[in-house]
Amino acid sequence: MKLNVKEYFKLSVIYTVVGAIPSVLQVLVQPIIEGNDRLGARDFSHLAITESIASFAFVFTLFSMGNAISRFYYDYQENTPDYKRMISSIFNSILLRGVLLLFIAFIFKDYIGNFFSQPELKNFSSYGFASILIGINRSIVATAGALYRNERKVKLFVTINLLLTVLRTGLQVAGIFFYDMSFLGYVYGTLVGSSFTSLIILIINYYNSGFSYDRKIMKEVNSFARPLFQYNLIAWGIVYIDRYFLEQMPEQLGIYNTAVTFAIGVQLILQGLQSAVQPELYSFMKEGIEKQEEEIKKISNLYILQAQGITVLLMIPSILYLLIFYETNLRMASAFITIIFIKQILVAQYNTLSMPVYFLKKTRVFLYFNIIVLCFNILLNYLLIPVFQIYGAISASLASTVLQIILMYFYQKKLVKIKWNINKIVIPPFLILASAIIAQLVQIKFSLNPLIGAIFINICFVIGVFLLYKKEIQRLWIKIIKK
Repeated sequence: MKLNVKEYFKLSVIYTVVGAIPSVLQVLVQPIIEGNDRLGARDFSHLAITESIASFAFVFTLFSMGNAISRFYYDYQENTPDYKRMISSIFNSILLRGVLLLFIAFIFKDYIGNFFSQPELKNFSSYGFASILIGINRSIVATAGALYRNERKVKLFVTINLLLTVLRTGLQVAGIFFYDMSFLGYVYGTLVGSSFTSLIILIINYYNSGFSYDRKIMKEVNSFARPLFQYNLIAWGIVYIDRYFLEQMPEQLGIYNTAVTFAIGVQLILQGLQSAVQPELYSFMKEGIEKQEEEIKKISNLYILQAQGITVLLMIPSILYLLIFYETNLRMASAFITIIFIKQILVAQYNTLSMPVYFLKKTRVFLYFNIIVLCFNILLNYLLIPVFQIYGAISASLASTVLQIILMYFYQKKLVKIKWNINKIVIPPFLILASAIIAQLVQIKFSLNPLIGAIFINICFVIGVFLLYKKEIQRLWIKIIKK
């Protein structure tokens, strides 16, 4: 089996576009709900907390079933009865964990509310249960997406994601105005849109696979997923712990979360790209990692290059959008776009290095690594945020991600004998990070427009690509001339 570059690019374009649409619509929605007579930085700080709760519910109820269904698809695809029982059991397990989480939240709702300093967040019942339900819906959609990707049901994958995007975005705007410019409208609008989509997915999957729970199958699936769940739970802490350190600074949290929201848009696009990469990589690995090493390296190089290109090229439009369409001090989020976006490139690099570890089911190592990283992250947030505020949170996040990459690089190097192209996989993301740090320091020192820093990073990226892929570019140019 050889890498079909044409098919890969076709799928990567489809999945990337599908990943981009939610991000684009979310960006388009924000200026409608943001303004001097609408939502401001303080309101967006509330959304930051509700998003962290929804994400926690997503991690808890998902229990890494997206990864599990992708991996066990190759073990059960040829045994139809077991395959159907596996799918049904996985979706039932998500629903059971959702009920359990809602029950726990109901018991401790008053204690959770008292954790926050802002009065709007102390009444957990007004937004907390809705946020948890949003997280459950995300788990269902994410698991279905992983299933449809591996089954090569591209049309169904696209339809479900577009339906979710349109319903969620439209109802978010309607909810904001219905609740008289309250963040609660945004939360409940998201809940209604995502619930409708999840219900459709459950009907489709139960119709095709029946309604069952196979303990024998789930024992094996959960054994694979448990370390990943623990890893993802700790990863949630690494990603969202800074929101809780910033919660007592509502304005700063609102600005920071706005920049992060744009970065999450990039993350969703890259997840779409990864949707095309993962099945291809797993297919090659199934044939033998050593046997298909060159094809694995080839597709990994393409993925990293695409991830870098997408992230860097979206910096300038994002900054312009914030400066042109935002009215309140949320416009200040433009100053942090470049340095926050860079993290997505590092995450793509980490995903590439960890793919063989997932395939070989050596998932327990993720738990150990992330415990180390979480402790490191909490320490940095504790030390840096009181002094540097937003820049403290950014520094802690980037440093923690770099530590993750270093740990994973050396572990997978011992586990598999893939001779990664260091000049294409390892070095470029760190060079882009260095250029972003330089641009940020110069921007702060001379109070420059953040567009200048973004342009500098784009120039560095183009030069780097030309130097790294000079031979490939020359061959392509010769083919074009000959035609």
